[in-house]
Amino acid sequence: MTAARLSLLIPALLLESAFIGLAVLGPLRNRVVETIAVLIGTSAVYLISTALILKDSQSDERQRRPQLASILAFALLFRLTAWTLEPAFSDDLNRYRWEARVAIAGGSPYEAAPSDPAWAALRDETYSRTPGLEFRAVYGPFTETIYRWAYQGITASGITEAGQQVFWLKAVSALFELGVLAGVYQLLLASRVPAARILIYAWCPLPVFEFWANGHNDTLLLCPLVWALWAGVKQRWTLAFALLGVAIAAKVWPLALVPLFLGWGGRGPLRSKQSLAMLPVVGLFLAPYGAGLIRNAPFLSGFLGGWRNNDSLYGLLLWLWGGQYPAKYSAFTIVAAAAVWVTVRGWSLTRGSLAVIVTMLLVSANCHPWYLSWMVILLPLHPSLGLLLWEALVPLAYQVLPAWEILGEWNGSSPLRWLIYGPLFAVLAWEAAARRRTTKKPAPA
Repeated sequence: MTAARLSLLIPALLLESAFIGLAVLGPLRNRVVETIAVLIGTSAVYLISTALILKDSQSDERQRRPQLASILAFALLFRLTAWTLEPAFSDDLNRYRWEARVAIAGGSPYEAAPSDPAWAALRDETYSRTPGLEFRAVYGPFTETIYRWAYQGITASGITEAGQQVFWLKAVSALFELGVLAGVYQLLLASRVPAARILIYAWCPLPVFEFWANGHNDTLLLCPLVWALWAGVKQRWTLAFALLGVAIAAKVWPLALVPLFLGWGGRGPLRSKQSLAMLPVVGLFLAPYGAGLIRNAPFLSGFLGGWRNNDSLYGLLLWLWGGQYPAKYSAFTIVAAAAVWVTVRGWSLTRGSLAVIVTMLLVSANCHPWYLSWMVILLPLHPSLGLLLWEALVPLAYQVLPAWEILGEWNGSSPLRWLIYGPLFAVLAWEAAARRRTTKKPAPA
C-alpha cells in the first residue's frame, strides 16, 4: 500500500465510523445537537482528506488507479451506511409523496395545496409533517414526473405503509446521486484534472447526509447539470443544451447558467442554434402540467427574496433597500450581472458556473444546507478553502431545529448563522488577497 493510500485510510475509517455513529444514535430528530457535532467532526476529517488529495502531486495516472478505486469504494460505503438512516432533518420527502399522490389521483400539484379541502382524502399520518400545507408545488415538471413514477413503483411493489413509502422515496435521490458521482468523475477526465480529486465530492459529508439520509431531490437537477457541463467541455453543445433543459425542468434556477452555455469564452458566434435543444426538452416535461408552474412563479422566486433562512448578503440587501421586493429584485439583478460578467470575461464553463452558483447562494434569502451541493460538484475542479469551509460549517444551520420541533418557531435568521458566514467571508477575503499578491508578483528575470 502506497503512502498516499495509507494516509487516506485513517480519514476514511473515521468518516465511516461517524456515519455508523449516526445510525447508532437512533432517531436523529431527537438528537439534533449530537448530530450537528458528528457532522462538524466529519467535516473536519473531510477537510484533512481534501488537503491530502490536493497535496498529492503524483502524476502517473496508472499509479493512481488503486488510490482511485479505494476512494470510490469508501464513497459507496459511506452512502450505503447513510441509507439506513431515517429521514430526520427534513420532511421534504412527505411533500414529494403527497404531490405524487395528487398527480396519480388525476390532479396537478401545481393547482393543489395539501390543505385544500378537495384533496382531504389524501391526508394520512404524514399530513401534519408535510411542509408548506398552504402552498402549491414549485418543483419542476421533471421532478414531479420522476416522483410520480417512483411512487407508482413503490406501491406496485406492495409497500402500503406511509412511513415505508416515504423512506423508499429516498431511492430516487440516491440513484440520481450516483449519476452525479459518475458525472463529476467524467468531468474531471474531460477537464484533464487528476481523477483522484473525485474525493472532494465523493467524500463530502454534505451530499452523503442530505441525499442518502434525508433524500432531498436536488440530485435530479445536479445529475443532468453535471453531465451538461461535461458535454460542454467536450464541445458537444447540442447535447449540453438538451441536458441543461432537463436540469431546468427539474428546478428552474439553472436558467442562470444559460448565458455561459450560449457564449462560453465570450468569443465567436453565440450558440443560439444549439440552444434550441432546450425547448423541446422543457416542453416535453411541462406539457402534462399546463401553466400551473408559471402561475406559481411569485412563490418560487421567494428562494432569492422571500422567506429568510440562513441568509448572508440578502440581509444587507434588505437593509439597503428597506423592503422585501426591492431586495429580491436586486438579488436577481446581481445573479444576472454575475452570469453576464463571467461570460463576457471569457471564464471557462465550469469556473463561470461555480461563480454564478456561489453568487446566487450568497444573495439568496434562503440557503438550506443541501443547497451547497450545487457548488460542491465543481469544487474538485476549482477547490477553494473558503467554499470548502462553508460546506464544512453549514451543519450549524440546523441549530434552528430544536425550537421548531418543540415550540413551532423557525428562527432561520439567528445571529448564530454568522458562525458560518463570519469564517467564510474572512477566508474568501484572504484567498482574494493571496491571488492578488500572486498576480502582482513580478516574473523572474
